[in-house]
Amino acid sequence: MSKDKIQEAKECMDKAAKYLKLSLLKWVPDYDSAADEYMKAATCFRVGKSYKESKECLMKASENYLQNGSLFHAAKCMDQAIIMAKEIGDTSDVFKLAMKASHYYQQHGSSGSASLLLNKAADILQPSDPDSAVKLLKEASNISGTEDSIGQAMEYTHKVARLLVKLNRYEEAENELKRQFDLVTEGGPTSNMGRVAVELFLLQLAKDDYVAAKKVLQEYGMQYCEQAEVYMLDSIINAYSDHDCAQIKKMLNSPFIKHMDVEFAILAKNLADKWIVEPKEQVTNIENEETEAASTDFGGKLC
Repeated sequence: MSKDKIQEAKECMDKAAKYLKLSLLKWVPDYDSAADEYMKAATCFRVGKSYKESKECLMKASENYLQNGSLFHAAKCMDQAIIMAKEIGDTSDVFKLAMKASHYYQQHGSSGSASLLLNKAADILQPSDPDSAVKLLKEASNISGTEDSIGQAMEYTHKVARLLVKLNRYEEAENELKRQFDLVTEGGPTSNMGRVAVELFLLQLAKDDYVAAKKVLQEYGMQYCEQAEVYMLDSIINAYSDHDCAQIKKMLNSPFIKHMDVEFAILAKNLADKWIVEPKEQVTNIENEETEAASTDFGGKLC
């Protein structure tokens, strides 16, 4: 079966070459027919599990569609070539292909296809090249925002924030979460914004900015969070003020936070682990004196 498909693919490539060949009676290449044959060859190679050859044919098909001005079909070929790149384990040109294809989709007027492609390419690149994945997702969000798909833009923006938290780039993640609130003012949905407010609150704590965390509660928490969430955030602020290690650990390990997106749940766990609860046991006067002399700054290493 595989050998038959590969042979069929080669025959399609030969036909494509003939469509491009010029003669005394044929002055202009038949780009459209050549592109179709390359597409057939790519399909045959894919079925025959020759993914590298399939990708090469898809790129040739894309080039011929471009020659014929068929932007959507050219972009679609690049879209499929990205999948083949994933199959062969060579994602070095995925970023470039995704940006090019999204540009052609937009020129054709298919912005939805452009943002979906960028999101798919970002998923492929995230394990090996998270920086490029962030760029692709930001572009997807920008495209959705300008095309009145604000809800979709918010989804991509939140995905960027989660990835940035995973990379410990808290300042950038904070900007992305705040952008979600900006998009709400432009008509975006508010259904999950209470959770986003909690995430923004946790980021401030991760930056050891207690004042900013309190401001998040006042500015966003009171508006978007449920009463139980407001109580939780307020309790965390009070526990930080009192250097109450046990209460801080308890609140940061609450079921609500544990069931947040995994990146923020891990962030909260790491914050809780910074606070060491001293065991309640009898100590000598000397040990008491040493404990009183120990530093108990806001950073929260000893309480």
